[in-house]
Amino acid sequence: TPKKFPIQLIRTTPLDPRRNYIFGFHPHGVLAAGAFGNFCTESTEFGKKFPGLSPHLLTLPCWFRLPLFREYAMAGGLVSSEPSSLEHLLAQPRGGHAAVIALGGPPEALDAHPGALRLQLRARRGFVRIALKFG
Repeated sequence: TPKKFPIQLIRTTPLDPRRNYIFGFHPHGVLAAGAFGNFCTESTEFGKKFPGLSPHLLTLPCWFRLPLFREYAMAGGLVSSEPSSLEHLLAQPRGGHAAVIALGGPPEALDAHPGALRLQLRARRGFVRIALKFG
């Protein structure tokens, strides 16, 4: 039998689809493959676990400057991680949006090693300020 990619999405509480949310994921890993599988595909049944919510995986703005890759990224549901993009998602009055952020960001991705997980939050507080601003 083929071996499955080892990701899973566990819902710990139901969420009101009339609100907008910030989801944080860790570890970043290589190319955030686990996050892509969970939030840009239905491989772990996001839609069934969080009905009425549309996930938007945030990624580095540089990926949207590359022709063709920009279209590929947008088709996969990726959004720029610029603060203005996050604020735009959270400001949607009807709700139903989940902005998904790699908590450790690029520094965590560069420090990825097999068998070791280091969450790097010390310099990553901007999304917390935005979350507080939007409730």
